[in-house]
Amino acid sequence: MAELSGVRLRLPRFETRTNARLKLYPFFYVHQVSNSDIFSRGDFETSDGKPFRPYVVPSKGNAKDPERSHYESRRRAVSAVRDIALCNIFEYMFTWTLDGSLIDRYDSKEIYKKVRSFLTHASSRKGFKYVLIPEYHKQKEGEDNPAIHMHGLCCLGSVQISPSGLNDKSGRPIFNMVDWNWGFSTCVPLDLNYKRAVNYVTKYITETEVKIFGKWYLSSRNLLKRPDIVPLDGETFEEFRDEEKLADKRQIERTVYAGVKIVSEEFHG
Repeated sequence: MAELSGVRLRLPRFETRTNARLKLYPFFYVHQVSNSDIFSRGDFETSDGKPFRPYVVPSKGNAKDPERSHYESRRRAVSAVRDIALCNIFEYMFTWTLDGSLIDRYDSKEIYKKVRSFLTHASSRKGFKYVLIPEYHKQKEGEDNPAIHMHGLCCLGSVQISPSGLNDKSGRPIFNMVDWNWGFSTCVPLDLNYKRAVNYVTKYITETEVKIFGKWYLSSRNLLKRPDIVPLDGETFEEFRDEEKLADKRQIERTVYAGVKIVSEEFHG
């Protein structure tokens, strides 16, 4: 805190940026290198206590390129859900559909209100941990709008499930979530191919054009939301980027916004 003529001033703390970092998950880490210095080396804030950004974030509805802004919003949501899923080891993948005799399957506001109430109760009273993504059904002939259903990953806590007597294509038993009282449900235990389930769930965001609940996804508060980040000294993007590794998916390259790319590589042990 600085002083000027007896007035105490809260000055912003500016940091340097880098093009390389590590993302530390419970059982592996990801090395990322960008072709631009986009990663922060540390936390800093402005005089109003909010995080400082070296770029202007337009207010809602005022983006110069709305299509690009929409794409970026959805990309960030996919990244956030992936981080949540990889930082917290979920036990089940679930799907909730809605019973038209109990609730309007087409009214996103009504559905969100009921779903939020259910999730709040299940999370606070029963220890339910979740990340949930709403999706539209394929619109049927005669429908003015498509119906809504939901997918997600969860730890049940004391939420009750019961055997359906069926198995999925992989031979895993399918359960019904007894506590879900607004329609039908399936709940399948996750197997050793955990990342496949993570990718399967996040694809529902990429396939959705709108924020059905005003948000791309919902998640419980009792979760770790992001991995630890270790900023690294700058690295040469062209040296880190490996065509052979990109070809066999050991490295993944993404364009995050105009002209800015990130190459990621995963390491275990």
